[in-house]
Amino acid sequence: MRSARKAFVPRTILLLSESAIVAEQIEQALATYCLAHHIQWHVDIRSFQQSLISSHLQPESAAHVDLFLIAYVDDTLKAQQTLLELSKLVRWKKVPSVLFLNQDDPTFVRMLYHLGANSVLKFPPRFDSLQQLISTMDAYWFDAVTLPFSEDE
Repeated sequence: MRSARKAFVPRTILLLSESAIVAEQIEQALATYCLAHHIQWHVDIRSFQQSLISSHLQPESAAHVDLFLIAYVDDTLKAQQTLLELSKLVRWKKVPSVLFLNQDDPTFVRMLYHLGANSVLKFPPRFDSLQQLISTMDAYWFDAVTLPFSEDE
């Protein structure tokens, strides 16, 4: 007997990257599989927080993020600082953080996990590899894993 496939549920992904090219590649990889998630792209966590303040939205409606996708692929210091910023607020600690990096230094990756990263992935050099990785990541985080909900939900 086959299990029924879950219906697609769009999620909110906060994509943090200083590279418009990387952000566009990630968005295109998601679109390839018809994964129409709501993607909010910001260059850093501070610009995201500033957008919440300037939007005049209610905090509970503005704060819903299902996944942080941190793609400072060539800037390990920025990736590390972003994880530290996210760990300062309890509401962001509950949201899974996936990091894309170009390097795979085991000592640095271990440190990222200690800072709260949930997944650290090597950014693929080819678009078809990125598509496959994004599909696998989506299936894992949004189908296999039960994500925590905010206390307001």
